[in-house]
Amino acid sequence: MLLICVVLPVSSFAYKDDYIWQEKFKQQLPKAEAGDLEAQYDIGTMYEKGNGVAKDVEKAFEWYTKSAKQGNDKAAFKVGYAFLRGDGVAQDDAKALKWLNEAAEKNNVRAFYYLGTIYEKGRGVPVNLDKAMRWYTRAAKGGYSYAEERVAEVKNELEKEEQRLRAEVARKKRLERQKVAMTNNPEPKLSTKPDVKKLLLEGGWAKKDKPAEYLPSKLTQCKDRGKTLECVSKEVTRNIGMADISYTTKAVVYSIKDSGDFKVSYRNNVVDIKITDPEFVEAGGKVPVQLGWQDAEHKLTCEVENNDQLKCNKNKLRSVTFNRD
Repeated sequence: MLLICVVLPVSSFAYKDDYIWQEKFKQQLPKAEAGDLEAQYDIGTMYEKGNGVAKDVEKAFEWYTKSAKQGNDKAAFKVGYAFLRGDGVAQDDAKALKWLNEAAEKNNVRAFYYLGTIYEKGRGVPVNLDKAMRWYTRAAKGGYSYAEERVAEVKNELEKEEQRLRAEVARKKRLERQKVAMTNNPEPKLSTKPDVKKLLLEGGWAKKDKPAEYLPSKLTQCKDRGKTLECVSKEVTRNIGMADISYTTKAVVYSIKDSGDFKVSYRNNVVDIKITDPEFVEAGGKVPVQLGWQDAEHKLTCEVENNDQLKCNKNKLRSVTFNRD
């Protein structure tokens, strides 16, 4: 009898809690079907989280869309966020931008933050750190704590970009002076081949003032293995929108030719993953990387432009330029 007295209240409480959600769903559904935008948002939330009804992200998206079209900023954010991640609908950066802007126009703080990530990462738009900074700043002022770190990071990137531009202007002026001097005092040209391996091992290679992860740099140490160079980076942490990932990079530089051409192959080893977006966890999302060595092997075909610049083609898709830092 004593056991029954202890067990029954717990069981009753669990049933009562589920019953409450089911009753709320039954109460809100007719209102939502009648066009009440708040009820539509509530129904979307219950489908998204599986409260009072079986979890269904596609139906959640449908109800959020109905509410958003009536001007609900919270629902507009949910629709934009779904398009951004591909939850319950095909991923679409352009539509994510449209709906997040709709929510932002109504001062939705979370929309501010994700608009910042769109412009910082170049999701469907050119990378624009100035716009990213403005959106992150508005999110931080609105109390979205995760935006504060992004404000600091983007500010640092903008300062580095400004330094890089100043350095580029100074370099062009220096080259112009050298050109004038050579015109006035011409010297015979020497046909010497570069020692490519030695040039690479001198280190200091960086991309937009960030030390290279797969070439000799402040971040990465390389060893001469004869025909190849083996490189291992220190641990790096970067944000990918929903999480901070920490990883190291192992690279091999090979097919080094006197002409100045060489190739690079590298893989990343993820050692830590920290979720930074609680909504991402609640929605059951998965980070697009996993701990350990990643399956993707990246390849670059590179050439020496001069003693201070390398140009590479990464994965046959985009160009990357490295300069001495």
